[in-house]
Amino acid sequence: MKKLTVLIFSIVLLGSCDKDVEGCTDINATNYNSEATIDDGSCIILGCSDPNAINYNPDAVEDSGNCLFTLVGSWEGVSWIPNGNNITQNFNEFTVHCYSDSTWISYSLPLNWNGNNYANYKGTYFINNYHTECSFTTTHFNFNDGNGWVDNGPPIRTALYSMELTHSSFSGSLISSTDTALNSLDFSYIRIE
Repeated sequence: MKKLTVLIFSIVLLGSCDKDVEGCTDINATNYNSEATIDDGSCIILGCSDPNAINYNPDAVEDSGNCLFTLVGSWEGVSWIPNGNNITQNFNEFTVHCYSDSTWISYSLPLNWNGNNYANYKGTYFINNYHTECSFTTTHFNFNDGNGWVDNGPPIRTALYSMELTHSSFSGSLISSTDTALNSLDFSYIRIE
């Protein structure tokens, strides 16, 4: 009986002496260790590390390269190249304002325009889930000639663009358009707000 008691005591004693395992204990980390009992601070959390992005992850210690940015804000045209002709040098002002309700309005002031009036356009925009494509539909125009905003009935133009969007810049190229005179269009803007 004495031997049995010593054996049971030894098993209980040895069995309760589990060693602590150091490692990453965060289940969201790429290097999570399910056997770790002590967090050693080595966890690697992937995610968007840019605080300007709409999918910013403050816990990310390594950027995953999937940051998404918003078009909402004011943008100044750097280049607008329809059919190979950069027309931005023909304007004193070439800006677009995008709003959170997916509407936009542009203000452009052509050089030597009769009366120095702005040519304004407005419409709607849509960005795909990956923020790699966007479409802009122009629904109204205003040449500030006393006629106000003109609604042409059906949209004036809908264009689909490939795009690259960061917090400070927005650029792209035409994929397709309902405007048959538009064969190509490349553009770039910088954020001015």
